[in-house]
Amino acid sequence: MSTKSSSIHGRNEVKMEGEKRKDVESESTHVTLNVKGQNDEGVKVFRVRRKAKLLKLMELYAKMRGVEWNTFRFLSDDGSRIREYHTADELELKDGDQIDALLPQQSGFWSFYSI
Repeated sequence: MSTKSSSIHGRNEVKMEGEKRKDVESESTHVTLNVKGQNDEGVKVFRVRRKAKLLKLMELYAKMRGVEWNTFRFLSDDGSRIREYHTADELELKDGDQIDALLPQQSGFWSFYSI
Protein backbone atom coordinates (compact mmCIF):
# COMPACT_ATOMS: atom_id res chain seq x y z
CA MET A 1 0.00 0.00 0.00
CA SER A 2 1.43 3.35 -0.93
CA THR A 3 0.68 6.80 0.35
CA LYS A 4 0.68 10.11 -1.41
CA SER A 5 1.24 13.38 0.34
CA SER A 6 0.17 16.74 -0.99
CA SER A 7 0.08 20.23 0.40
CA ILE A 8 -3.11 22.24 -0.03
CA HIS A 9 -3.13 25.81 1.28
CA GLY A 10 -0.41 25.09 3.83
CA ARG A 11 -2.01 21.87 5.15
CA ASN A 12 -0.55 18.44 4.63
CA GLU A 13 -3.04 15.85 3.51
CA VAL A 14 -2.20 12.17 3.43
CA LYS A 15 -4.27 9.84 1.25
CA MET A 16 -4.13 6.08 1.52
CA GLU A 17 -4.51 4.21 -1.72
CA GLY A 18 -6.69 1.11 -1.60
CA GLU A 19 -8.63 2.24 1.48
CA LYS A 20 -11.68 4.43 1.76
CA ARG A 21 -11.12 7.61 3.68
CA LYS A 22 -13.73 8.11 6.41
CA ASP A 23 -15.10 11.55 7.13
CA VAL A 24 -14.31 12.47 10.69
CA GLU A 25 -17.48 14.54 10.99
CA SER A 26 -19.79 11.71 9.92
CA GLU A 27 -18.16 9.28 12.36
CA SER A 28 -19.49 10.99 15.48
CA THR A 29 -19.55 8.97 18.68
CA HIS A 30 -23.10 10.14 19.48
CA VAL A 31 -26.42 10.17 17.66
CA THR A 32 -29.48 12.35 18.37
CA LEU A 33 -32.75 10.40 18.39
CA ASN A 34 -36.35 11.61 18.69
CA VAL A 35 -38.76 9.50 20.75
CA LYS A 36 -42.45 10.05 20.09
CA GLY A 37 -45.25 8.63 22.22
CA GLN A 38 -48.81 7.82 21.22
CA ASN A 39 -50.39 10.78 22.99
CA ASP A 40 -49.95 14.46 22.28
CA GLU A 41 -47.05 14.69 24.71
CA GLY A 42 -44.65 15.84 22.01
CA VAL A 43 -41.29 14.50 20.94
CA LYS A 44 -38.49 13.91 23.43
CA VAL A 45 -34.94 14.31 22.11
CA PHE A 46 -32.14 12.06 23.37
CA ARG A 47 -28.42 12.08 22.57
CA VAL A 48 -26.91 8.63 23.00
CA ARG A 49 -23.63 6.95 22.19
CA ARG A 50 -23.66 4.90 19.01
CA LYS A 51 -22.28 1.79 20.71
CA ALA A 52 -24.33 2.05 23.94
CA LYS A 53 -27.31 -0.24 24.44
CA LEU A 54 -30.62 1.54 23.87
CA LEU A 55 -31.83 0.26 27.25
CA LYS A 56 -30.57 3.52 28.78
CA LEU A 57 -32.76 5.57 26.43
CA MET A 58 -35.76 3.32 27.12
CA GLU A 59 -35.33 3.55 30.90
CA LEU A 60 -34.98 7.34 30.84
CA TYR A 61 -38.02 7.81 28.60
CA ALA A 62 -40.13 5.52 30.79
CA LYS A 63 -38.95 7.31 33.94
CA MET A 64 -40.07 10.62 32.41
CA ARG A 65 -43.50 9.07 31.81
CA GLY A 66 -43.64 7.47 35.28
CA VAL A 67 -43.81 3.80 34.26
CA GLU A 68 -41.49 0.81 33.90
CA TRP A 69 -39.38 0.74 30.73
CA ASN A 70 -40.78 -2.60 29.55
CA THR A 71 -44.30 -1.12 29.49
CA PHE A 72 -43.55 0.40 26.09
CA ARG A 73 -42.88 -1.18 22.73
CA PHE A 74 -40.20 0.81 20.91
CA LEU A 75 -40.32 0.78 17.11
CA SER A 76 -37.97 2.21 14.50
CA ASP A 77 -39.00 4.21 11.43
CA ASP A 78 -39.47 1.04 9.38
CA GLY A 79 -41.73 -0.53 12.04
CA SER A 80 -39.28 -3.10 13.37
CA ARG A 81 -39.12 -3.58 17.12
CA ILE A 82 -36.17 -2.16 19.01
CA ARG A 83 -34.93 -4.36 21.85
CA GLU A 84 -33.02 -3.23 24.92
CA TYR A 85 -29.78 -4.86 23.76
CA HIS A 86 -29.70 -3.10 20.37
CA THR A 87 -27.34 -0.20 19.70
CA ALA A 88 -27.73 2.75 17.34
CA ASP A 89 -24.91 1.35 15.19
CA GLU A 90 -26.57 -2.08 14.91
CA LEU A 91 -29.82 -0.49 13.75
CA GLU A 92 -27.96 2.01 11.54
CA LEU A 93 -29.77 4.93 13.17
CA LYS A 94 -28.80 8.42 12.04
CA ASP A 95 -29.16 11.85 13.63
CA GLY A 96 -32.79 12.90 13.73
CA ASP A 97 -34.27 9.41 13.33
CA GLN A 98 -37.53 8.85 15.18
CA ILE A 99 -38.37 6.04 17.56
CA ASP A 100 -42.03 5.40 18.38
CA ALA A 101 -42.87 4.45 21.98
CA LEU A 102 -46.16 2.56 21.94
CA LEU A 103 -48.23 1.18 24.77
CA PRO A 104 -49.64 -2.31 24.19
CA GLN A 105 -53.35 -2.43 23.45
CA GLN A 106 -55.24 -3.41 26.58
CA SER A 107 -58.75 -3.55 25.24
CA GLY A 108 -60.55 -6.24 23.37
CA PHE A 109 -64.00 -6.86 22.02
CA TRP A 110 -66.50 -9.01 23.77
CA SER A 111 -70.25 -8.88 23.99
CA PHE A 112 -73.14 -10.72 25.52
CA TYR A 113 -75.30 -12.85 23.29
CA SER A 114 -78.69 -13.91 24.51
CA ILE A 115 -79.89 -17.26 23.36
